[in-house]
Amino acid sequence: MKRFISDFWDQEALPSLMDFIRIPAKSTAFDSEWQEHGFLYQTCQHVADWVKKHIPDAQCEIFQAEGRTPCLFVEILSKNAQSNETTVAFYGHFDRQPEASGWDDGVGPWNPVIRNGKLFGRGASDDGYSVYMMISAIMALRQKGIDHPRCVGIFETQEESGSKDLPYYLNLLKDRFKNPTSLFVLDSHCGDYQRVWLSSSLRGIMSGTLSVKTMDYGVHSGTYSGMVPDAFAIAQALVARVHDPITGEVKIDEFKTEVPEIRRQQLIEASDVLGDLVWNHSPLLPGVTTKKADNADIILNMTWQPALTIIGMEGLPNIANAANVITKEVKLALSMRIPPNIDVCKAATAIEETLTHNPPYGAHVQWGNVSVHPGWAMTAENPKNEELINKASQKVFGEKAIFTGQGGSIAFIGEFESTFPNTTIVLTGVLGPDSNAHAPNETLDIQYSKQLTEVISEYLMDVV
Repeated sequence: MKRFISDFWDQEALPSLMDFIRIPAKSTAFDSEWQEHGFLYQTCQHVADWVKKHIPDAQCEIFQAEGRTPCLFVEILSKNAQSNETTVAFYGHFDRQPEASGWDDGVGPWNPVIRNGKLFGRGASDDGYSVYMMISAIMALRQKGIDHPRCVGIFETQEESGSKDLPYYLNLLKDRFKNPTSLFVLDSHCGDYQRVWLSSSLRGIMSGTLSVKTMDYGVHSGTYSGMVPDAFAIAQALVARVHDPITGEVKIDEFKTEVPEIRRQQLIEASDVLGDLVWNHSPLLPGVTTKKADNADIILNMTWQPALTIIGMEGLPNIANAANVITKEVKLALSMRIPPNIDVCKAATAIEETLTHNPPYGAHVQWGNVSVHPGWAMTAENPKNEELINKASQKVFGEKAIFTGQGGSIAFIGEFESTFPNTTIVLTGVLGPDSNAHAPNETLDIQYSKQLTEVISEYLMDVV
C-alpha cells in the first residue's frame, strides 16, 4: 500500500493537482465576476473527471443552485454490501485566496512547480489536495482487494469567503450523507511533518471597521495642532481600550473563557513535542521576541486567547504624499481572533460599547461592517476513533497522533456538528511549517501528503 500510494501520487494525483492549480479559481470575496469567469465550476469539473477516470463506479455530481457557488459531491460504495453500512465522510474546498506578491523566481500562484519535495502553487495545501488524498486512500485499498466503508465527500468553492452556501448544500444532501461515523475535514494545520496532528479547537473571528471623524476637512498642522483633536490619535486611544498594544492582552471580559483542562493538557503535550518549532517558523527579525517566552504559553495564547490585529487603514496618505495636515477622518479595519465557548452576541455588544462610548473630544465614532464567526471546541471524546487513528499513525510514522488547537477559524465546523450530531469530526491536514497558506510560496509537502494518505487508508481498512 505504501508503494502504491507513493506511485499513485507521483503518477496520477500530482499531475492532476498541478492542472488544478493552473485554474485561477479565486474565492468569491476576491473575484466579483466569479460567475462570468467560471473558474470555480471548472475546478469541480476537472476533479470530477479525474475521480471518474480512476473509480468509474463513483457517483460525482456538481451542484450549483441559482446564484450560489458550485459544489462537488462524491459517493463511492464498497464492493461489500455489509461494509456500506459504515460511512466515512470527507470535506475539502477548491476556492482559493488571491495571488499575493513576493513569490520566489520561477514559481507563482497559478504556476505549479515541484522543488525539493514541495509543490508550489495557490491551493496546493489549502486545500486542493483533499480530494486527491481521499481517492488515493481508497484506491490503495481497492488495488489490494481490501474492503473499505462507503465514502462520501463534499467539496465546496466558498470556504475562503465564509462558506455562505455550504449550509444550503448540507441541507440539500443530508440524506445522501446518511449518518457518517466520522468526517475528515482536510483543511487544518500540522505542527510538524513527523506524525498525525488533530485539531480539537478553533478560534473564531470577529471583524469590523472603526471610523473616527473630527472635522469636515483636513487642516494645516502648524496652525491647528494643539487646538483640534487628531482623528488618528483618537482611533489609537479607542483601540487601546480594547487591548494593551504592548502585551496584546484583550481587556474585555466577554472575549475571555476558561480553557478546559483536557485541552490545556493536550496543548502542553503538543508544545513538548514541538519545542521551539511552536514559534521559530515565524519570520521574526533578529532580536525580535515572541509575546510569551514559554512554548506552552505561546501555544495556549495562539489557540485559546483572544487577540486583536489592525489589518487595514484609510485616511492617512502614503509617506511620499504626506503633507503637514491633520486628517479629518481615519478608518481602521480590526480583526479579533476569539476563543471557543464565548457568547459571541455579548462579545459583539461589548466591543461596540467599548469603542463608541464617550469618545474623546466628542469625536464622531462608528463601528460597522461587523462580521462574526464563532470558534469551536470538541465537546466529546471518541476513544474508539482516537484508537484507530493512533494505530494508523503508529504504523505509518512510528508516533502517536497529537491533539492541538488552531488559531485560525473554519466557519463551517458548527454547521457540520449541527447537521450530523452523531458524527466524529476529524480535523486534520497538511498545513505545516512554511506551507504559507494565503501567502506567497504556498507549498504542499509531498512526502507528508503520501504518509497522511497511508494513515487514512489504514483507518478506512479498520473502521468497517
